[in-house]
Amino acid sequence: RPIVSQGDVAVGRMNRRDVAALLVDLVGQPAAVGKTFEVVGLAGYPKGDAESLTAALERLQLDNNNNNGAEDDVLSLEQVTATYATMQQLLPGETQDSAALAMGQTYEQLDQGETGRLGERGLEKVEEAGLRTTG
Repeated sequence: RPIVSQGDVAVGRMNRRDVAALLVDLVGQPAAVGKTFEVVGLAGYPKGDAESLTAALERLQLDNNNNNGAEDDVLSLEQVTATYATMQQLLPGETQDSAALAMGQTYEQLDQGETGRLGERGLEKVEEAGLRTTG
């Protein structure tokens, strides 16, 4: 099930097939226009329908450049903090500490004390895995 939020505080995962299906669904959604948001998947729940997606999108604020930078367009610190606290409860696994994850490590591996496919956090072997860094 897609969980929609704003404030750049969502941490989670979503498989490629669900991302592709969501993008197709969003093409015909007027409620998504002019809004920046993130989506994570919540496993084990039904996908939901177009009406539930529309309702979630309608609750989101427009990007602040769509209303000439009006004050009511900007998410307040309280809104971002509340969203962050809620989203943290949806993290998979027991540890629920996204900052502790290494690149290529799953939450399940973190819970079991296992190293991810790219190595330990801060020592990830990105180039050896055939990945390129940006920047």
